[in-house]
Amino acid sequence: MSDLMRPSAYQRLELAKAARMGSYAPCVIYSSTQNHVCPLCGGPKNASYALCLACDAEAQQARALRPGGVSLADTVRFGHYACKGEQMYRVMQGYKNATNPAAAEYQTDIKYIAADALAVHYPCIGRFTGSMPTAWATIPSTQSSRNYGKRHILTDLVAPFMAHSKIPQLHLNANAGKVHNRINPQIFSLAPESQHLDLAHVLLIEDSWASGATVQSVAGMLRLHGAAYITVYCMARIIDLSWIERSLGKNVADGYRQLTYQNRCPWSLDHHFV
Repeated sequence: MSDLMRPSAYQRLELAKAARMGSYAPCVIYSSTQNHVCPLCGGPKNASYALCLACDAEAQQARALRPGGVSLADTVRFGHYACKGEQMYRVMQGYKNATNPAAAEYQTDIKYIAADALAVHYPCIGRFTGSMPTAWATIPSTQSSRNYGKRHILTDLVAPFMAHSKIPQLHLNANAGKVHNRINPQIFSLAPESQHLDLAHVLLIEDSWASGATVQSVAGMLRLHGAAYITVYCMARIIDLSWIERSLGKNVADGYRQLTYQNRCPWSLDHHFV
């Protein structure tokens, strides 16, 4: 095989990820023909509304934070759906549980998702948003979490990929416990050693999104510190198919059930050479 025909290291990584996770990691969508998908978070919504209930409520809360409001994340993208009770959900629940015998395997899945977005397709962030990140951060556990005060395992999993970007890591502090579905920028703060860093474009990396309130609280805090552009990347979008069926109908739930893995750019959502 000639060098021109031999798959690149990035192509081999994408093929390996597909072989490993293709049977249980459906890709997130941001629209549907029946208008039942939230364009911000990929979650289910009523067709007559622009956003899902959580995203709409959080946008309203952000507008009330100060005169003129506070803007939340400019761009939000995800790796895969994690449907409650299914394998991808078990990955997200178990990867940071040191007592789970499958934790190491689950962490490998997280590494594949992170490598795809933060290494293979990292340059696509600039093409998709118009600029490259100037700093990055993971989100610390809040005081209501049993992991409060501990270094987040996600930081260790993504740091090797972000090292290649040569941009600094923002260090964040958690000051309080979170309230479900409520935006509160005061829950988090910038550590003193990070307050001088360039916030022109901050990349927030999170493991999962259920309502989005936690990561959007961080986005609000960063905006109050002068962040000009905020991109969020979450490994998984948590959804509950039983709730979707009860609330929006079987057809909407079945639409989510029929989604599959796709070998595509997690930023632009298209298929292109790497």
